[in-house]
Amino acid sequence: MLQRIVVSVLACLLFIQGCVSQNSFGQPILAYYSGIGLDTVGSGGLNSLSLAFFSPAAMAGSSCDFTNPQTPCLRPAAGAGPSLGLSWALGTINGSYTELAKNSRRKPMVFFAFGGQSEGGAAWDSIFGSSSSASSFGRNCGNLVVAVAKNFGNNVVIGVDLDIEETHTTLPNIGSFISSFRSVAPANTYPILLDALSGFASSGNPDNFKVGILQKYGPAQGGITFVNMMVNNIQSSCDTMSQYWRNANINFIPAGNRVFGFWGENLSAWILKNPGCTDGSSPLFPWMKSNGVGMGIWQWWSGATGDITPIIREIKQ
Repeated sequence: MLQRIVVSVLACLLFIQGCVSQNSFGQPILAYYSGIGLDTVGSGGLNSLSLAFFSPAAMAGSSCDFTNPQTPCLRPAAGAGPSLGLSWALGTINGSYTELAKNSRRKPMVFFAFGGQSEGGAAWDSIFGSSSSASSFGRNCGNLVVAVAKNFGNNVVIGVDLDIEETHTTLPNIGSFISSFRSVAPANTYPILLDALSGFASSGNPDNFKVGILQKYGPAQGGITFVNMMVNNIQSSCDTMSQYWRNANINFIPAGNRVFGFWGENLSAWILKNPGCTDGSSPLFPWMKSNGVGMGIWQWWSGATGDITPIIREIKQ
């Protein structure tokens, strides 16, 4: 028996990626949300929300007081609407987490999403352009998730979602953010989700630099918990998307730490269809279900569920 244990340990050391547990949080069935449709999250099958979007710039400054629901540190991103703030987020979590919990094997998850396409990349280039600003951003984000989780008796998992788009740098000081965040918010309790273009595993993709970030600060290192591989901006089949999502260049990311981006009811014509979802030699939906792969729905605030909920049932563990 001892010999067998030693052999298993050696195998883990040699092939470490195969030994990393999927995550501490379960399979996220996640939707982006900013104000409409909260009454359907439970019946729709969700167990997670990403509150979209907040501006990252204010979080990279001096210390923030997250006991103040009007804190100026949490403000809406460009194009997100004026109402988004900590008070709005607390009200949204309070109004949704018991419904989310009904669809979760573990605790429901809610992410504070920073950035977004309309926010652009300049703020991210600035934040991650120096160790001090990256550390401040990490510390404030860590304090945010700890304070909000405590506000709900730690019955909800609170994390951050970094929707980093249109940058002109490769975010050289993101390691300082990770270190600072994790010094406040441990990896097994507070998740970080990093968004990336679905084709980021390919060398010519503008997000390919995120592969290196995930190799250095990813799930295996207790840094970034999930990578959300975003929706394709054309109508696509499951066969097409599987080429991106199951690219061999990202085999080091366990399947259970991946979140695949699906269009929601706001563009129901582009919701994924066969070939490749439930048919073919390697159907996507059964593979997602058996491996606990997450689902990231863009978006939920139309409030409808008729087209997306049947897919959730196919995918959900």
